Amino acid sequence: MSYELRIWDPTRHSSLPTDAADAADILERLQPLADTGNTRLQAFGNALVERYRADSSDSDEHGGLEAFWGADPRQSTAMCSTAVYPMSLSSDDKAKQVAFALDAAAQHGLVVFEDETGVCFLPDGTVFPEDARAMWDSIRAALLAGPDANPPVGDSRTLLQKIAGELFDVLGRDNKHQH
Repeated sequence: MSYELRIWDPTRHSSLPTDAADAADILERLQPLADTGNTRLQAFGNALVERYRADSSDSDEHGGLEAFWGADPRQSTAMCSTAVYPMSLSSDDKAKQVAFALDAAAQHGLVVFEDETGVCFLPDGTVFPEDARAMWDSIRAALLAGPDANPPVGDSRTLLQKIAGELFDVLGRDNKHQH
């Protein structure tokens, strides 16, 4: 099963969303639009590869770059022919990939919409809905602290997995994105 992020360039296609509902509306409007190559999106793909290489002690570990991202981000961003880049993450531990993708997207001025819960991340660090911000900050802090700060908790999940699961449970109940 894959985990979906939807990414778009607000300077090219739309203004920045003003809230979670606006983000969902913009996403619905942009998804079917055809588009040509986007240099910001391609720079984002290159940044994902650089981040992976900087973080990975062994680039062939567990299938390498393509296993980590689901595909080579340089190729998939270069070949994107729609206004919204659909990023599918297929690994079991997606929290690190999501953190890397959000940081790279912010660096390149891109908006990220997390498809499962309807959480939207703007380049300036704004998160919609606003109540998702504290949970995301906890997840990100745990990731940046490294594996020693992410010990298993009582039910065999790591702290990070537990926080991420709670975030998706809470937000998924009230903000489920409808297709």
